[in-house]
Amino acid sequence: MNIFIAGGGRVGFHLTRLLCAENHDLTVIETGADRLEQIDYALDVKTIQGNAASVMLLKEAGAEDAGLFVALTGRDEVNLIAAAAAKGLGAKQVVARVDNPTYIESSLLYETMMGLDYVLSPDALAALEIANYIETSGIVAAEYFGRGRVQMRQMRVSKSPTVRGKKLRDVCPPGGGVLLGTISRRGEILIPHGDTIVKSGDLVTLIGRSEEMDAVQKRFQGTEPRSGRMVVMGGGSVGLHLAQALENRRRSVKLFDWRMDQCEQLASVLKRTKVVCRDATSREALKQEHVDGAGVFVATTNDDERNIMAAVLAKEVGVDQTIAVVHHPDFAPLVGKLGIDHAVTPRACMASRILKLVHQEGLTSLAVLEEGEVEIVEVTVGVNAAIAGQRLRDLKSKLPDRALVAAIVRGDDVIVPSGEDTLEGADSVVLIVGSDSLESVLKLFSR
Repeated sequence: MNIFIAGGGRVGFHLTRLLCAENHDLTVIETGADRLEQIDYALDVKTIQGNAASVMLLKEAGAEDAGLFVALTGRDEVNLIAAAAAKGLGAKQVVARVDNPTYIESSLLYETMMGLDYVLSPDALAALEIANYIETSGIVAAEYFGRGRVQMRQMRVSKSPTVRGKKLRDVCPPGGGVLLGTISRRGEILIPHGDTIVKSGDLVTLIGRSEEMDAVQKRFQGTEPRSGRMVVMGGGSVGLHLAQALENRRRSVKLFDWRMDQCEQLASVLKRTKVVCRDATSREALKQEHVDGAGVFVATTNDDERNIMAAVLAKEVGVDQTIAVVHHPDFAPLVGKLGIDHAVTPRACMASRILKLVHQEGLTSLAVLEEGEVEIVEVTVGVNAAIAGQRLRDLKSKLPDRALVAAIVRGDDVIVPSGEDTLEGADSVVLIVGSDSLESVLKLFSR
């Protein structure tokens, strides 16, 4: 696909890197010469220096031929104008990033009035992910495939099922109803095998028959955490969106912020949330405000170190589940090592949403995991595909290392396959694929 990305900052660079791995035709527009130099050095993309809101620059760059135009600069107005201009020139699909709550609240109006396809906020998407995580008792991501008959759940392991000599094959036996597809452990992504030992704290991805998922999930999780009071630290964009989302779900929320003016503004907007003007990185403040009795503590400021420190402190005073928002890519793998239950990265939430747009025409369903490093896709085996009629055992040499057939939907049957199962033309197949191998795998199944 021919893709234009306006803005080469943290979010833009991350998305560009992921799309590069999929071999798209990419053009990055950025005002900063130093930033462009870094992108040129690190990635194989076309770069243009200039203001993405300039119609003449977009026209000269060929934005009218874009299959997707994404405006990700740090200025909302520039993003809205650039996306609208690209759409007016003829870009097939456009997305504008916004951070100002005024634009987020009226996103539907801006989409309609300016002809934009999507107006998205990384902070709002991060808040939604956190709210969903809280509601689903530790499930990081969930997606349905095969018209609802196959489900994927990614969750944090709180109780390892591989104890007293048990291995993965004993917990999720070959040919059973649910497969463990990936394990994320301290920043490393593992494709497990029968002898794999699952550890407490691992982030695992289960795929299988929807009706069997609840029973298998219980093997990987201990007692569910208390789901009573929620405590949020930080009254910025993520914190405000999260408090509003939790209010809509009838949750009891206490929000900490150390700035008096910010607290006054929050108190005027939030209806059911108790706003506390105190520093949540103080052990004394947490004890005096009875945070130890909360079910979940979420640190949402723009300061990664502050979020991590506050989440560790909340865990020490007795909070069941702690969540930290992190912006720096190197900090996310550290969170689990410090005893924090979950980390959410706004740039990854935004990139995942864009990747779904990129693939929505060619794939029935898509889930993006591990900040875009792993994708779970549903494809149909071509009737004349070279792999049709072959056993999975015989396909091992043709599939990349980071590619796994997780489920086969054939008519009304759902097969969680072993090496002896075959692929037939017109089968709907759920695949776990590394993003850098997606293009080659899709060609193999369609050819």
